[in-house]
Order: sequence, then C-alpha cells, then structure tokens
Amino acid sequence: MKSDVRIRMNLEPISSETVVNEVLKRITDSIMRGELLPGEKLPTEVELMERLNVGRNSVREAIKMLSAMGVLEVRRGNGTYVATSVSPAIFNPLVFSLILEAKTGQDLYELRTMFESMVLFVVIDKATEEDIQRLELLLGKVQAAYQEGVETVDFFVQEDVAFHRELLNCTKNPLIARIGGTIIDMFPNYIRKSILQTNGISRALKNHRDILNVIRGRDKQRIFETIEQSLAEWKREWKE
Repeated sequence: MKSDVRIRMNLEPISSETVVNEVLKRITDSIMRGELLPGEKLPTEVELMERLNVGRNSVREAIKMLSAMGVLEVRRGNGTYVATSVSPAIFNPLVFSLILEAKTGQDLYELRTMFESMVLFVVIDKATEEDIQRLELLLGKVQAAYQEGVETVDFFVQEDVAFHRELLNCTKNPLIARIGGTIIDMFPNYIRKSILQTNGISRALKNHRDILNVIRGRDKQRIFETIEQSLAEWKREWKE
C-alpha cells in the first residue's frame, strides 16, 4: 500500500519573510530526500496551504517556479506531480549563477582540469569499442573538414562541444552527463577564443586525438598530463 505523502513530506508551518522560497525549498528538499518520488502526486493546494501555514499565492508561485524548471508537472484537472524525468531546464539557474558568479581564469581552469580529468577516469573504465568508434568518427569529421580548408569558426566550436558531450555520454552515468553538460554550457566562448588563436584548430584536433589515445590505451597515468596540455594555451592566455 502506498504511504501517505502528507506524512512523509516536511509539512511543519512556515514562518519566514521569503515564503515562496521556503515553500519551494520544502518541496525540493522532500524530492531530494526521496519523500516525494518521481511521478508521485503532491498534496493538494489547500493541504499545502493549511499544513505550511502559507497563503494560496505563495503555494501557486512556488509550484509555478518548479514547473518552469521542469521539477514538477501540473496536470490540469488532475493535480501536480513530481516529474518522472528531469528537463535540462532544471539546471539553467545553475548555469546563470555560474555565469554571474565572480570568477577568475584560475577558477575556471581548476574547474575544467578537475572535472575533465575525473570524466576521463570514468570513461576509461566504461567506454566500449563502439563508444571509442563514435569519438573517432567525430574527430575524423573535423579532421576532414580542416584538411578540406573549412574555416567556419562556428563549425569547429560546435564540433568541439560535441566531442566533449560524447565523452560525457561515454561515462554511462546520467548524473555526470547532466552536470557536465551544465559546465560545458559555460565554455563555448572560451573555446571560440582558443580556436581563433594561431594554429587553434590544429591544436584542438591534436588535443582531442591525445584524449582519444588515452582512452583507447586505457592509460590512467596520462590523464592529468593530457588534460593540462589540452588547456595549456588557454592557461597561458589568461595568465598573460
């Protein structure tokens, strides 16, 4: 028998100046703790109002915000449910906060070095030959375009991002892929600047080839060296 959501969810009355944010936090905390499960129906609007001791507008605004983020699904005439799959939009607030947050080149370099290195550790353990072949095809596509004289910067930026997204897919871990995708969303402009540098395209191709070789050889000893080398020009640029 299904347990009562009203019992499991934290429904102590709220006394806060930022009522909408507190309602939002109560709901998301309950989801993160597993008290509200994917596909499960929330208590009614009236129940939330009574148990949290808040007004109708505060409940509606919190649900509206969580629906816009893809956390909740409002089914007209049937109630509000926890989403069964998370929309990519849920991470947009994280992207915006990372963009607006005061940061230095050092901060970004450390983030990329740490995250991309950890991704490679997982990929080396989990990548199949089919995964490696997909990476090879992506790299071969860009190599062929470069040799044919293609100079469209947007194309190379797009393919650079695609290569890193495919690396995330090779982890076979949806959490890493989702968070990694959020991090990647921060860097297209930096990738563009790198590609626009002298020999930027050929350097990016070499860096991706080195990464692919590390994966193919299952060589964890070379991960940090390879990632640091791939970011060397970018590091040199912001240091200067």
